[in-house]
Amino acid sequence: MKTTKVYFKVFMLLINMVSYSQYREILVLDSTTKLPIETVNIYYPEIQEGTFTNADGKANIRIWDNDLKISHIAYQERIINAKNLQTSNIVYLIPKLINLDEVVVGSFNLNKALLFVLKNYENLYENKAFEKECNFKETLSIDNKLKRLILTKVNWWSKSYKIKHLSDLKMRLGAIDYNINNPMDVFTDIPKENIPSNSGFINTKNLISSIYLNSFLVNFIKYNPDLEAVVENSTENELIVSFTSDWKRTYSYSYRSKGKIIFDKKTKAIISFIYEVENKNRITKNFTVRGHKEFSYETINSVSKLNFRKNTSNQWALNSFEVSADFNITYNDSIHQGNLKNNLFVLKNTQIEKVKNVGLINLSKPIYQNLPKDNITTANSILLSKEENDFIEGK
Repeated sequence: MKTTKVYFKVFMLLINMVSYSQYREILVLDSTTKLPIETVNIYYPEIQEGTFTNADGKANIRIWDNDLKISHIAYQERIINAKNLQTSNIVYLIPKLINLDEVVVGSFNLNKALLFVLKNYENLYENKAFEKECNFKETLSIDNKLKRLILTKVNWWSKSYKIKHLSDLKMRLGAIDYNINNPMDVFTDIPKENIPSNSGFINTKNLISSIYLNSFLVNFIKYNPDLEAVVENSTENELIVSFTSDWKRTYSYSYRSKGKIIFDKKTKAIISFIYEVENKNRITKNFTVRGHKEFSYETINSVSKLNFRKNTSNQWALNSFEVSADFNITYNDSIHQGNLKNNLFVLKNTQIEKVKNVGLINLSKPIYQNLPKDNITTANSILLSKEENDFIEGK
């Protein structure tokens, strides 16, 4: 009889473990508009594991018996127990309230605020060795149609969230969900010119230097000495500052900078950074290899976005990163609009001093050129949107 009771307890324990480790699809909506919210972070703070919503507001999350933190930079944070998702999988977020009585629209000494962050960087941001399990996502669209979709796991190890040399970090390739890289179909009369390697990419070394906020800020301050910054608005815990520069002229084109930075009021740390560079007449002319026909490539803009969250050591840690570029390709008197986007979503964070040199990404190549052709599916990845699923299925 005692043996039977022991077996029964073990059996019930296994059932509980299975039920709590199942996956559940979540839909996150704006409480006012009822529209889906993209890039909402759904995260278990205790185990430092989570995911993000897609363009349809959907995410797939493993159910543990822990509290879930559901957050977005523009919305009030919610904390719920994951077990509650068994009864309803729809979560509504309320937009953050602006404290109008605190808002003073006026000039802001942005350079001083950025230098404070750099001076206190190791106290504000995680300063121990870590490995982050991430989703890397790359998309390329031409004339509003997807041509490239890559979704893969990348394990990012670093001595700390501060970079001096590329040797301070290691990027290891993980499981690959999708790797589709179709021709652009711009050179319609010369099909062999449409090979994927001609379709452009974001330099991996530049991508790495932008992921680290200290490197990002040094370059930002260097190339933007004369910014006009104003306090845009304020919430209870955050100060939102917008900035813009005058148009500047290089030897062949004009450009200006603009964007928005959100500071944590208590620590004065940067918790969100959006940086856009707009261009005028930044055009490069070239010729096709076959037929020697002229075409032009115009860079319209580039946008970088960094978002942070608190870790278990009460320091700020990178949560997500995005870099994108809009461009035009003109060929045979036709203008083709394009967009190239790279995202890095942090799914899990672990403090670890060393990792093995297995599956390292060659940082001198674009990430998509490091990938094998075979796909290895994994349930932990972010969900594809309906548009992306249609692309995968060839619709």
